[in-house]
Amino acid sequence: MSNAGFSGSRLSPFLVAIEEARNSPLIVGARPAARWKRLAGFIALSFVLMIAASIVIALAMIAIEAMGLVRAGVFDPVPEGPNRLYGEIVSVLGLGAFLGLLAGAVLLSAKIAYGAPTTAFLWPGRPFARRQLWLGFIVMAVVGSASVLIYNLIDPTGPAPIVNPAYSIESRLFYVAAATLGLFAAAAAEEVVFRGVLLRVTGGFTGSLIILCLFNAVVFSAIHLDPDPVAFVARALSGLIWTWAALRLGGIEFAIGAHWAGNLAIALLGEPLTTEAVSTEPTPLSALAYEAVALVVVLIVVERIVRARRAQPSA
Repeated sequence: MSNAGFSGSRLSPFLVAIEEARNSPLIVGARPAARWKRLAGFIALSFVLMIAASIVIALAMIAIEAMGLVRAGVFDPVPEGPNRLYGEIVSVLGLGAFLGLLAGAVLLSAKIAYGAPTTAFLWPGRPFARRQLWLGFIVMAVVGSASVLIYNLIDPTGPAPIVNPAYSIESRLFYVAAATLGLFAAAAAEEVVFRGVLLRVTGGFTGSLIILCLFNAVVFSAIHLDPDPVAFVARALSGLIWTWAALRLGGIEFAIGAHWAGNLAIALLGEPLTTEAVSTEPTPLSALAYEAVALVVVLIVVERIVRARRAQPSA
């Protein structure tokens, strides 16, 4: 159906957006022959490669810990103290490396099982769009930072890690650098798996946008194993936003940038990584209000990107 078919309708921009999302390069042509056989092969190969990656990571950590280069229990809560952030640096870099290797295993499995280039799961038919990544980062950096600061005013948790005088200045500077790098790797890994591979694989079985978006969002939230129901819904809303952005923009760059900025705002302005990971405090309902605001803002920005791209003269 062409976009012209919607002209004259008051809902034409919305209907056009729906139609274009259905024809996103990420899911168009994703229905291969013998799709169930390929899916089974993909799952089996992913399992094998992820186990292999986990063994490599475990052996590397054992060797590094034995040499005394890092503390034991890299992802355990770091004791409070003036040098605490040095322990957090190890945790955030370890997380990025761990998720990056697992995502690489999943992406390689998809490439082999479906006989497609890796870019088919990331940004098919075009080069990497660096501008979209930075736009996603800027948008969520503003929204996420404002949210963390507002929450801290409502329910103070103490100074943000990057301005906390209890930590040495050097450790804060190293922590900022490590969090920037480690959380980029972690965000990119999750987006590759969910808004990349999972979205395209699911697109091989259904063209329903509702099923694609909801399934991706729910699985994304469930994989974090957070029993808090509010946190589950909030994280699912994030997954829903980034799935829509990936479909509309035909790639996962914007979602990577947004995911990266959201996590970075929490790590730098909220609480250190290990504190956030083991928190038993229930997530306030206001978190859903933040996700609703983020959803609206992202929708507006994404549609502006699409409109600007459409207005560019074709080569």
